[in-house]
Amino acid sequence: MRINSRISKTALFIYIISIAVSCKKFIEIPPPIDTITTGQVFESNAQAEWAMAGVYSRMINDDMGPDLPTFKGFYAGLSNIAGSLSADDLINSTGVSEVDKYVLYINALNAQNATLPSQIWKSAYKTIYDANGVIEGIEGSTSPLLSDSVRKQLTGEAKAVRAFAYFYLTNFFGDLPLVLTIDFNQTKNLSRSPQAKIYQQIIKDLTEAKAAVAGDFSVGKNERIRINKWFAEAFLARVYLYTGQYQDAINSATKVIGKSDLFFLETDLNRVFIKNSNEAIFQLAQYSSEMQMGTPEGKTFIPMLANYPPYFYYTDNVVNLFENTDKRKLNWMATYQESPTSPIVYYPYKYKTSRESGEPEEYYTVMRLAELYLIRAEANMLLSAGNTNSAIGDLNIIRQRAGVGDLPFTLTSGEVIDAVAEERRRELLTEGAHRWFDLKRTGKASGVLSAIPYKQPWKGDYQLLYPIPKEEIDANIRLTQNPQYNNF
Repeated sequence: MRINSRISKTALFIYIISIAVSCKKFIEIPPPIDTITTGQVFESNAQAEWAMAGVYSRMINDDMGPDLPTFKGFYAGLSNIAGSLSADDLINSTGVSEVDKYVLYINALNAQNATLPSQIWKSAYKTIYDANGVIEGIEGSTSPLLSDSVRKQLTGEAKAVRAFAYFYLTNFFGDLPLVLTIDFNQTKNLSRSPQAKIYQQIIKDLTEAKAAVAGDFSVGKNERIRINKWFAEAFLARVYLYTGQYQDAINSATKVIGKSDLFFLETDLNRVFIKNSNEAIFQLAQYSSEMQMGTPEGKTFIPMLANYPPYFYYTDNVVNLFENTDKRKLNWMATYQESPTSPIVYYPYKYKTSRESGEPEEYYTVMRLAELYLIRAEANMLLSAGNTNSAIGDLNIIRQRAGVGDLPFTLTSGEVIDAVAEERRRELLTEGAHRWFDLKRTGKASGVLSAIPYKQPWKGDYQLLYPIPKEEIDANIRLTQNPQYNNF
């Protein structure tokens, strides 16, 4: 969806209602009437709840087809796949036969072959458009049947969703058009705002969301599939880390870690990614007819048939990061061997179910508690070189769960910073494009990636941002391309 496409307010809400049909788990309400106007969509609590449920549904079920991987949603597996290939985590087994993935793997993107980045852009802006529609629809409704408490809750959820989408867009593409309305006349020719301004809006949205939404999971009927205060706080911790606000990152992470009545690390690693895991801060629930049980990663990473090769597998340097006794290697990786004389390859196995029918056993985990320990450890070290003990303590909590030895408290500050990076890679492997973003935000991407043989020749650091989709530039005279992509 182009950000300046001519879609009326009425059409937006018809769209939201249509994608909410598969969301009965969120809220049970009568079927919608044939023609949905802006007022009618937000005429009652139930209708407004249904519209918000549609936003969540679209994030996980966006255009997913029945076959391997045809997902198009920016967070329905696509960000993870694109980021893991662009970094140094995954290999696509089909190689050059699938150009859209292969060009990410070898860092050979140009404005013409960037299919997956284009899908990320369109899908994330779709999500932003949906969130803006909910915000404006609630604001414009005068119905007495739409209660103040529901108005506040849903507006907060929509702002957090908008912040989440913008976080991924700016980390993939850099400067962006900042779209805060569904009014076509205001959005049709927006130029790109600096990344700093995008982050300001992200922090504003999350701060307002934190004050507006529930502090428990009651809104989601005690499932962790609706945004609450603690997701907003946790995501603020991540954003503060990315923007260099280290004390704020520590404070936000500590608040979430301290909420032990809602969150704690699962001791069994096979329970980390199940639905409503005690470690989950926010999950997305899949309900499309093609994947009743499997999450996007379960559907994509697990081979379709027994003895069938995995679609993606880990690079050797990923496998070598782990001790053989590391429970993350034993529980979150699976192996495939084509023949007794062939090499063994490892592929992602955090999610265990793929295409079976029935009630889902896993939901798609968007954010979990382990990341907050890693955020706090890194922020402590970046705030002061003297915070080694605090950082090592947090790292050892993660390492103890993984069954590997504690780090000694005699490590230097430089060694602790390196240990944080290594532990983030092990713990958050093939989750949400963390490795790709970490390499870029820490300034290590060029040095690490330009030394990898299969990414040669290194054409330049401009590849660390994805190209803006050409059709978006063609449709908006004020939208410019990222540097150097116009040359290819």
